[in-house]
Amino acid sequence: MICVSIACGSHKRMISEMAGLAEAGIRLVELRLDFLRKAPDLGRLLPNRPLPVIVTVRRKQDGGLWSYDEEKRMVLLRTAIISGVDYVDIEADVAAKVPRYGKTKRLISYHNFEKVPEDLDALYEKILRQTDPDVIKIAVTPRSVSDLLRLFAFMKKVNVPGQGKPTVVIGMGEIGFPTRVLGRKYGVPMTYATFSPQRLVTPGIPYYKTLRDEYRYEKIDAETEVYGVIADPIAHSLSPLIHNAAFKEAGLNKVYLPFRVPAGEAGQLIDNASSLDLRGLSVTIPHKSDVIGKMTRLDPAVEEIGACNTIVFRDNAIFGYNTDYMASALCIETVMKGGEETDSPLAGKQVLLLGAGGAGKAVAYGLLKKGARVTITDRKPEKAEQAAQRLGCSFCDWDARKSYVARLIVNCTSVGMFPEVDQTPIGPESIRNGMFVFDAVYNPEQTYLLRLARQKGATPISGLDMFIGQACLQFRLFTGQGTSASMIRELLKEALALSRS
Repeated sequence: MICVSIACGSHKRMISEMAGLAEAGIRLVELRLDFLRKAPDLGRLLPNRPLPVIVTVRRKQDGGLWSYDEEKRMVLLRTAIISGVDYVDIEADVAAKVPRYGKTKRLISYHNFEKVPEDLDALYEKILRQTDPDVIKIAVTPRSVSDLLRLFAFMKKVNVPGQGKPTVVIGMGEIGFPTRVLGRKYGVPMTYATFSPQRLVTPGIPYYKTLRDEYRYEKIDAETEVYGVIADPIAHSLSPLIHNAAFKEAGLNKVYLPFRVPAGEAGQLIDNASSLDLRGLSVTIPHKSDVIGKMTRLDPAVEEIGACNTIVFRDNAIFGYNTDYMASALCIETVMKGGEETDSPLAGKQVLLLGAGGAGKAVAYGLLKKGARVTITDRKPEKAEQAAQRLGCSFCDWDARKSYVARLIVNCTSVGMFPEVDQTPIGPESIRNGMFVFDAVYNPEQTYLLRLARQKGATPISGLDMFIGQACLQFRLFTGQGTSASMIRELLKEALALSRS
């Protein structure tokens, strides 16, 4: 069940939002009374409530805004219970001061905004024995993949049917986000969401419509297969949006999540994939090279490129693929191709490629396979040289890019990506009439580099098509089925427009 936290400054708005959520089919809300600008009036909020309510009055030390003294807070919680509210949230350390009364259920909570405590079992047992809970809530802050895995193991352990009390386990922040979605798979009774994406009630809390519609939370069950993207940073990723939409379109019981995995920790997640029922991963910065050693079977292209962007767990094997090189070459060929020519329009063409990271090596590999003559450059000369040696092509100094004569310029750096949209990795003096310019950056779709290309009479090629192409290829590797590129395009265009508004 999704519990939506209503955290606003007025009683009138709180009542209005309750009514709107009831109409939207939400079955439980949390009223964060500590957010009210005036003293909470339970006589206005509770008598005609249209759906069950959790009353929460959170202290500042637990991430709340309560500004009055503690005794007034205790009186308010007791009054809510006497008023017959459905649930009251009481912190574990003060639970003894708020006795049980009537039909109100006691949700006993513990919050830690710094870490995941070492002994979660002991914490749970103490709350279970000493606080008379109906529901337990433990919200902590994972700082690593190890913390995340411990939380999932704990979540499964304390939610065995018929044992203990229903326990909400939440990992706060980006690293903990998967716990907010996958809890339903492991028997967690509810997850929390916010009424508005602009109201960050707690770190990492999702918007209820995103949880309901994009992740299809209410449809998740014990059989749901798990996929995701591993990256750091992760907040910008649009992969969950498109893969979850594709799963829904295909009628598949699968969910795709963003996993923020700090550098050097991807191997730990891969080693423990079975414990999360992980079936496939998209891989991006900074993990594309690091994960290769964990694969038991590699697409030959991955070995040649030295970068893996897709992992499939199947039949006790771990398969590594790279879909970037195929998608980028096809994307560029489609624009460059004219008439009925059968040979690749890239054959024999001089290409200047900016950026020697995982994406740059994959794109260079794809272009070389089509017969292009590729020269790689990078701000770090050693990276360009190493990539060139690995792929069997040329390299040049970063400063030399300005005077380099090429038929096609390819940007595989992050320069120009939102929000730094007024930047370009190469100036207008390097762009000539009649050439082609491809930018792997797709947010915004029309980067400053592509606008310069159009102004100078060159043909711009958007990285959005590459992103869509590699996603379609990943989806086929994950599921054995195809998906609609046009559907993905529409979703991405809408999402990119919203991110800029």
